[in-house]
Amino acid sequence: MNTLRDLTVKYDVDALELGYTKHYSEILEKNISSDYNPKEQFTKVLEIGVETGRSHRLWLEYFYNAKVYGYDIFEYGVEEFHKLQKDNPYLDRSIMFKGDQSNVDDIERFLSEHGSDFDMIIDDGGHTMKQMQISLNYLWDSLKSGGFYVIEDLHSCSNQWPWLYGYKVIEDGDTLTTDLLDSLSKKDNKITETNYISSQMLTKIREELDWCETRIGVEKYTNSKGQSYQWPTMLSFMRKK
Repeated sequence: MNTLRDLTVKYDVDALELGYTKHYSEILEKNISSDYNPKEQFTKVLEIGVETGRSHRLWLEYFYNAKVYGYDIFEYGVEEFHKLQKDNPYLDRSIMFKGDQSNVDDIERFLSEHGSDFDMIIDDGGHTMKQMQISLNYLWDSLKSGGFYVIEDLHSCSNQWPWLYGYKVIEDGDTLTTDLLDSLSKKDNKITETNYISSQMLTKIREELDWCETRIGVEKYTNSKGQSYQWPTMLSFMRKK
């Protein structure tokens, strides 16, 4: 059976060059046993940020018993997405939802239509502080016990590109998501609320959080457009008790 690295290559997903695949592999494959096998046991996975659908195809094949939900505004890479979906042998487990992750009404509509109890939620969306934190605020409760909440591309906190996909990355008064995650990881309570997460909800997240780890993908990265990143690539894993 294909490993996560095999599938990353098969579907030409940039997670490998970003340095993310090794961390997903460690989290999902290191402790596989007869009692715990995410590849077999995960039944609901949500990926925010579908774009061309390459990683969506990866997760569909990797979590072979799961319905994989794709949440996106569907304004970028749509032509390639539709082309790839036509050749997708797992469409019976692929569910798409058009919405803005920073729009509370859209998130609540998604939850109303598709329920909760997700084994894994991956935020690979717009990468702004508002988008990441609103999503965490409203989707945390839909993650089941023992599930993983992942936030990719935290290097957007460097504000190297002030605007991404038409959204302002860091607005006035924003808490950097990296600072929030660092506080959650250290359990130091330095951050008690943000512009998008109330003190009550942040306390709830802290109480229900098993662990939080932010990891570096690669120290230096230049994308396909020739743009070199100022920060190392970064992603964070949170596991719910």
